[in-house]
Amino acid sequence: MPDFRTTCHINAAVLVALFLVYLILPGLPLVAFDQTVTPETRFVTRRSGIVFLGLAAMLMLARDAPASVSRQAIAIGMIVIWGGLAIFGAQAILRGIAGWMTWGTVVVEVVLAVLFVPHLRSGVAER
Repeated sequence: MPDFRTTCHINAAVLVALFLVYLILPGLPLVAFDQTVTPETRFVTRRSGIVFLGLAAMLMLARDAPASVSRQAIAIGMIVIWGGLAIFGAQAILRGIAGWMTWGTVVVEVVLAVLFVPHLRSGVAER
């Protein structure tokens, strides 16, 4: 498994790519998820992209953090984000709300979540 720095770089790169797609081509993810493209959905998609950029910035700034409770919190947060998106996507597919292309995103989200699992240990002795 990659070290924390590499894990942050991989995740930040994916998040920046998502930010760019969601901002510049907001219809693309909507089509990929088999959703109706309207001015309102484009607006919400673009807004969502900003969250991806914020997460990428957080990971890049924290990439050199030593093992600590803070680093552990970042790892847990990213596992919750990616794992939650994967569960949400799989559920949407199974309920017929999202198209089959969503399985690709579910797989990527699971992989990105799993990359943080080895970094759950804070490395700080229990007090």
